[in-house]
Amino acid sequence: MSFRVRLDKKIRLYILSLPRSHKVKIGKLIDSLSENPYPLRTKIVALSSTNFDIKKCKGQKNRFRARIGEYRLIYQVEESQVLVLKIDTRGDIY
Repeated sequence: MSFRVRLDKKIRLYILSLPRSHKVKIGKLIDSLSENPYPLRTKIVALSSTNFDIKKCKGQKNRFRARIGEYRLIYQVEESQVLVLKIDTRGDIY
């Protein structure tokens, strides 16, 4: 099942303002979210370019956070859509 990833205009502008290396990583994350937005259930997973540290947000039904280096991306899954809610540095996102 393919998911549609929706980004707000403000989030797109923020991503465009980042250095190229971060843009590439975030682009890979967004591509992987369109394929499977849910975290992997296995405890031991070899880290690769397609494996992002994704965890469910406590107290939220369908909200997750993905870790991309020093950045965090908060998103919510609704039916066949992934809504990106926030992206910012680790200290400012929560």
